Amino acid sequence: MAAEVPEPAPARRSLRVLAAAVGILVGIAALVAAIAVPLAPVDAREVTVTWPKAGEAPSSTLAFFVPYQPREVQVDVPCSVVKAGQRLGRTATLVSSRLPGQPTEGFAVTTASGTAAVLVGGREALRAPIRGDCAASLHSDAAGSTASIGDRTVVLPGVRVQDIVAFATDLRPEQAEGMHVSAKAANPFESEPSSAKTALIGVQLGLVVLAFGVLALRTHRFRVEQLSVRVPDFPDARPAPEGRGLGLVDLVVWVVLGGWWLLGPNTPDDSFAATTVRNGLETGDIGNYYRWENASEAPFTLAQHLLEPFALLGTNPLAMRLPSVIAAVLTWLLLSRGVLSGVIPLHSRLFRVRALAALGFLVWWLPFGLGVRPEPFLALGIAASLACVAQAVHRQSLGLLGLGALAAGLSMAVNPMGITAVAPFVVLAPRIVRFVRIPDLALLAGIGSAGLVAMFADQSLAGAREATRMHGYYGPNVPWYMEIQRYEYLLGFSLQGDVARRTPVLLTLVVLVFSALLLSRGARWLPGMRTAGVPAACLALSLALMWLTPSKWTHYFGALAAVGAATLTAGVVLIAVSAKQWARERNVLLMGVLCTALALVAAPLAFAGKNNWFLHSHYGVPWGEEPVRPLNNPALWLFLAASLLGAAVLLGRLRRAPAARRTLILMPAVICVAAVAATAVIVPYSFVVAPFRQAGSYSVGGQNLASLTDNSCGIVDHVVVTPDAPGGAMKTSGSDPEKDGFRRDGGYPSSPPRTPAWGSAADGPVSTGSLTTGWFALPELPRNRELAVDVAGRSGDGNRIALEFAAGGEVVGERVLDDTGYDADEVPAYPQDHVIEDEPQDNESWRSVSVPVAEIPPGADQVRIRAVDATTDDGGWLGVTAPRVREVIPLKTYLRGRAPVLVDWSMTWSAPCLDRMPAVGGGLAEPPAVLVNPPNALGFGGTAAYERVIGGSFAGVREIGRRTEVPTRLLGVVDQPQYAEWGHLIEVDYPLPGNGFDVRSVPVSRWGWRGE
Repeated sequence: MAAEVPEPAPARRSLRVLAAAVGILVGIAALVAAIAVPLAPVDAREVTVTWPKAGEAPSSTLAFFVPYQPREVQVDVPCSVVKAGQRLGRTATLVSSRLPGQPTEGFAVTTASGTAAVLVGGREALRAPIRGDCAASLHSDAAGSTASIGDRTVVLPGVRVQDIVAFATDLRPEQAEGMHVSAKAANPFESEPSSAKTALIGVQLGLVVLAFGVLALRTHRFRVEQLSVRVPDFPDARPAPEGRGLGLVDLVVWVVLGGWWLLGPNTPDDSFAATTVRNGLETGDIGNYYRWENASEAPFTLAQHLLEPFALLGTNPLAMRLPSVIAAVLTWLLLSRGVLSGVIPLHSRLFRVRALAALGFLVWWLPFGLGVRPEPFLALGIAASLACVAQAVHRQSLGLLGLGALAAGLSMAVNPMGITAVAPFVVLAPRIVRFVRIPDLALLAGIGSAGLVAMFADQSLAGAREATRMHGYYGPNVPWYMEIQRYEYLLGFSLQGDVARRTPVLLTLVVLVFSALLLSRGARWLPGMRTAGVPAACLALSLALMWLTPSKWTHYFGALAAVGAATLTAGVVLIAVSAKQWARERNVLLMGVLCTALALVAAPLAFAGKNNWFLHSHYGVPWGEEPVRPLNNPALWLFLAASLLGAAVLLGRLRRAPAARRTLILMPAVICVAAVAATAVIVPYSFVVAPFRQAGSYSVGGQNLASLTDNSCGIVDHVVVTPDAPGGAMKTSGSDPEKDGFRRDGGYPSSPPRTPAWGSAADGPVSTGSLTTGWFALPELPRNRELAVDVAGRSGDGNRIALEFAAGGEVVGERVLDDTGYDADEVPAYPQDHVIEDEPQDNESWRSVSVPVAEIPPGADQVRIRAVDATTDDGGWLGVTAPRVREVIPLKTYLRGRAPVLVDWSMTWSAPCLDRMPAVGGGLAEPPAVLVNPPNALGFGGTAAYERVIGGSFAGVREIGRRTEVPTRLLGVVDQPQYAEWGHLIEVDYPLPGNGFDVRSVPVSRWGWRGE
């Protein structure tokens, strides 16, 4: 009970009323100012593209517009140009936004059979005979299009130019003289705050500071009832006992975080997000660069802006990882010092509890928290919200509550998952209302509205609205009722469901369920457990709020790292206390048995996931394509539980205590902690050993270690390009081939890349045969050359191909060319629902097999092919081409002078030195000359940048360019065929030159609610 408090004097009461009024005014003013920020004027730029260049005659050129749809287009074709097209005597494209003759949803003016036509938006707008007055024009904007030929005009409401990838013509420059196109590129996102908006932001932030001051004033001067002596509402709110060795726990956490920073994996979006941040430094907007038509990430750009100073340090991934590690350190401090002391104050400073918290934190943070995705920053914000609110409730501190509101508001500016930062306020609302009044609520709302300022500081409401529309149009934009999809991913066997992601979620859910059952039994009244259920309630509410997020990837769980770790820690403590106090309670015992069953399912289910990581990060990682055996076996966990229970029974008989009952209640916690501890060891171990397992080849850890001492270029340092050497085709210098069952330049289903070639399938797959070619003169090869042949069909598994070498007419050795080990079915399939036998190779495609200079016998001056087809099934034929000499050029050397290089969204961190990327901004994208694409296993995502169906910023690459793959090879993976396909090097040739137009950019000011 609170002590008697004297009635405040009238003067003091007046001051309290005044403080309340000031609090309401300041809070409302801060909120109104924040709401006004998205509506305030911004300074943007209007970009106008004109073709041809000033003072030049029209000549075809590439022009990749992105966003695709220009704001306004004006096309003017004088009659002289129309008649020049007519004189060609065939269908002629006078001007088009695609290559002549290609279908277009942009615009085109053509002539054919004595008529001129204007096309716009995928339809013919107007066709008219070519007469005396035949000038053609087109005007297209948001309202629609107006087309004219001579004196004929047609208006098409709602029809407009949809895209531009070129300004192309069939005419020679002198024939096209006088033709002109002007297009205003869409540029809705690149803006900066006007001076008025900057002043408004300053006012709002000043009001936030003032709101904190008023909160402090109300807490410490005018809240008389708080200054009086009172009995705490929470019997647990006395200082926790001092623990020993807590510094050691912190040290272990720091060491693991530091090692993870250096050796840990790249997440699926690290390369993508880092590129958007670097491009944002050039354009002023965090656009998507690769896709969504470069739509802005607004309004969720706070984390990217925090990363910008680190992006200025260079392209080394270690620099860009630093903010996430700093966030991890702060999150751990908030969890261990703020959250746990607020929810389990009597236990938070015990060594075993702090160690358990460290295990929980690491298992939650390691798979989700490293890199430039928003999860580590969300985890920090949510941890700050929970810590501040929990401490505020214990101390009845308005200031801490204000800090929690600020953390929640800023979290919402990071990612849609930021909504989960309000969970502590909802869960603890019944206790918050005990000491919060209406003025305080107004102040808290004003403080929390700072998140709105962070969302729209450099973006307008119209820009964010358009960005949201484009994200929703291309997706993913998954409705709330498909939340089950997230758990399908988690329990699947893709990267979204690996062991590191499964363990924290599944095991923490078991603890959450048991905690909820115990709390329903009244466990909150046990000693020290009054608020132990707060993290579990926050986690449950957060999981419910996740239903509202528009994508269902499992990496969103990473935002809950602190809440999840707190739930795991406080839940285990709650279970332990319940086991001690309620060992003889039958209901509690049944709860323990039920949750033990859940744990016995969850633990092996977690380890049934593969230890696979994104793209090149899995190189060298153990259990990469299989479960973590034997921990995936339920029998192992059942044996563990039975052994513990048996030991408890014996101990209980010796001490005559209910040890078995306590053990049964504790069992879910024991199993969960054991699984968490195993994962906390397995995951870091995997990346410690990966560089050693990949010695001589590539690993993420090896790349980062090398970057500490030299200018590492990641996987590029380990890739060579192998084009055919000039004059590398080899010719026979001896007798004709000896062939039985083989046919020259025939006997194979598909054409070889070069000739001469021999195949054994001329008489069908049942036929067999042998081949010994004539001798080919073998020149002396330097170390940057190699021999290569192309093979098709079955190179081993009963068949045989070999290069036989001779010196001075004597055979001196051979090299067997067997690539069957690189077949996809050589990697064990997991999971599988039946026995999959190893099938013989059946590969119709032609592929190159090489022999390095080091494997050619010294002194050899001749080489020939010896091949045997000894198999008779459908895939048992064999094809081979004549040997040739190839160059071996380091990829970094080969790309020197070739730019710009578009490195795929998944790979920029694997190739940090390839930083001359195509420019994207101002409504335009620079056509890339070279593509660095990921392995085919990435599927559709590997071509996202030039797929129009998902808004690829470089859609013109597919629609206009001709792509040619250059042969490459990753070094050091002869015995690791699963790593052989590192990616693909693609050169792009365009039928048109680029940059044949003028660009004019002028500043414009517009209100935040108005679009372009």
